[in-house]
Amino acid sequence: MPEPLPAIHLRTPRLVLRPLEAADRPAFVRAQEVSHEFWAPWSPAADVDSPEALFDRQLARTLTGLETGKDLRLAAFLDDGRLAALLGLNEIVRGAFHNAYAGWRVAADVLRQRIGTEAVAALLDVAFAPPPQGAGLHRVQANVIPSNVASLRLAERVGFRREGLAQAYLQIAGRWQDHVMFAKVLEEHVPVYL
Repeated sequence: MPEPLPAIHLRTPRLVLRPLEAADRPAFVRAQEVSHEFWAPWSPAADVDSPEALFDRQLARTLTGLETGKDLRLAAFLDDGRLAALLGLNEIVRGAFHNAYAGWRVAADVLRQRIGTEAVAALLDVAFAPPPQGAGLHRVQANVIPSNVASLRLAERVGFRREGLAQAYLQIAGRWQDHVMFAKVLEEHVPVYL
C-alpha cells in the first residue's frame, strides 16, 4: 500500500505553496472566475462545471491524493490571500520508476510576473526533496500543448528537457491535441527553495 505524502507548506519569496483547504473556496472561485477564458483552451471538457463544483472536486482529489500517496496537489497563494496558481504532481509511481506528471495553472491576473516560474520551481523542489520535505521522486514529466507558448517557456525556464511529441495525446478543449513531452530527473535539478 502506498504511503501518505508529507504535509507540504513551502514559502518562496512571493508565494506560500500548500494543499487546498475547505476555507480556500472563495480564493479558488475567484481565480476560476478571473481565469476562465484564459484557461479554456488548455482545459479538458470536464472543466465546464461551476467554480464551486470544481473546488469540491479539486479539494476531494487533494485529500485523496495525500492519503493514497498517488497525487500531490498544491495551491500557491500570494500574501494578499489570492490564489495565484494550482500545481500538481499527478500519478505518482514508486518502485523502479519514482515518477510523476507535473501540471500547473497560473491565474490570469498574475500573468507575466514570473509567478508561474516561481511556483513550478518550488513544485520541482518538493518533487525531488526526500520526505518529509518532499515526495522523493527521481523523474518528473510534463506535457504541454505546442500552442501554449507561455507554458512551453515556463517548462524550459525551470529546467525541463524536451523529449518528443506525443500526437493526439489528450482530449483538451473538446479535441485530441498533440503535446510536447518534457522531463527532468533528480540529477538535473538544482533546488531553489528547499
